[in-house]
Amino acid sequence: MDNSLSESARFAVYREKLKGICEANNLSYVFIKNAYPIKLVIRPLGGVGEQMSMLEEATEDNYISPGASILFTVKDGNLTYRMSKTFTISDTLFNKIKNIFKNMHYLWLQFFFRDLVEGGKLAALGYKMPDIPESGGQQDAPRENEPDSPNLPGEAEPLEEIEDDEEDEPTSDELTQATEIARQNNGITQAMLEEKMGVTAEKAIALLDDMESAGVIELSNGHYTLAAADSEEE
Repeated sequence: MDNSLSESARFAVYREKLKGICEANNLSYVFIKNAYPIKLVIRPLGGVGEQMSMLEEATEDNYISPGASILFTVKDGNLTYRMSKTFTISDTLFNKIKNIFKNMHYLWLQFFFRDLVEGGKLAALGYKMPDIPESGGQQDAPRENEPDSPNLPGEAEPLEEIEDDEEDEPTSDELTQATEIARQNNGITQAMLEEKMGVTAEKAIALLDDMESAGVIELSNGHYTLAAADSEEE
């Protein structure tokens, strides 16, 4: 991905990636940004025909019950999720959606802050820039009686924190090795990284994200190819 793009443009790129992943897996998504915390809700396609088709093709490894959903959110700095009803999803697909949400969440906050401050909207509303005292963070007001958003799943499991495994964070040497593999093959896939580097699916996805952010590869028609700028350097 071109790092010179604005936050809004980069957000749009990740939104298109999420849209493509959902369409390929008979899922729908809602990115809820008009209330704290920001949320991403993933559901199976809502039509009766689509749900019947999913039930016919379902196995124990990919069964999704009608009305099921996954809610991702970031609250107090922690990325969490919860599932409603039976929603069986592969680790690879789950991690792809999780990583896209992390990027969309970050870019939306950057865009919102920039628009509010640089655009002068905060000052126009008569508000001052908030601050966190050095003696400790301010305590949020109790949210016990806060009503759930109508977009949220109904009955669901309690929020479960997602722990980012530091072992899955690519090192500079691993990124260099993955870049060489991409250049040698004029493209790259997750399976190729797992096979040639012996890394986990999570780390392979992270490597793909890092190479895309660095402008080494680009997503085209569902495949990662060597970016045009990187090809010219070769």
